[in-house]
Amino acid sequence: MNERERIIVEFDKSRERMRAVVAQADLRQTIYPRWTMKEVLDHISGWDDAVILILKALINGVSEDMPSVRGINLYNEETVATRQALSYEHSLREWEASREAMKKLIREVPDEKMTAVFPFPWGGGGNVAEMLAIFYEHEREHAEEIHGILEKGR
Repeated sequence: MNERERIIVEFDKSRERMRAVVAQADLRQTIYPRWTMKEVLDHISGWDDAVILILKALINGVSEDMPSVRGINLYNEETVATRQALSYEHSLREWEASREAMKKLIREVPDEKMTAVFPFPWGGGGNVAEMLAIFYEHEREHAEEIHGILEKGR
């Protein structure tokens, strides 16, 4: 298995874990202060959208003005707020679709750009694999935290 496929497998595993949590959750339950399960999904979709922008910029050899450069907390607030009017079902579809779009782009990044080091819009830097690891680990962490919250509530 090559590096790209390994990364996609990691994204699939984190998504399966989150799907299991979503299936257990009461959609109206507050998961985090001020966030329901829908808003957690909106948050993850927002970061998938950011990754999509970064990957497109790398593929096209252009720099992209990333909204997350203004700060992670502000980006989190904005990405959830912009999806506030969406129904849960719409958010769920977007959550699934954004991940599939991201996986398609992972397969399209040229080999030489997979290993090139670049600055991350939120600070720090690394190569594509290192950046992507942040995001499959991010979803996995949310899934584990939410699983713990749901278990305590039973």
